[in-house]
Amino acid sequence: MKAPLAALAFALSPLAAPAAEIGTGAFFYVTELVDEGFTPFATSGAGNAVFGMTDGTDLYLCFIADTGTAQAERQRVLMAEIEGQASGRQVPNIPVICVETQ
Repeated sequence: MKAPLAALAFALSPLAAPAAEIGTGAFFYVTELVDEGFTPFATSGAGNAVFGMTDGTDLYLCFIADTGTAQAERQRVLMAEIEGQASGRQVPNIPVICVETQ
């Protein structure tokens, strides 16, 4: 009698449901989400995300979308500052792209 109950419990569990289809959606820059009232939350590095953003119901994971050229320019300017030879403080911004979770 226990076996049929276990089978019924499994059949009614979320594990027995067919996998949901993965959808698609637009990505957003983190500043766009902040403008919409989203707030950051910490992640464990899931999928290489640096942090997440939420409005209480929607969740986005955010990733650095940088280029080697921009990284090199920031490094050059920062090292010049450390060495007392900086001609300015302008560096390329670090683009952060957020993708909605499902």
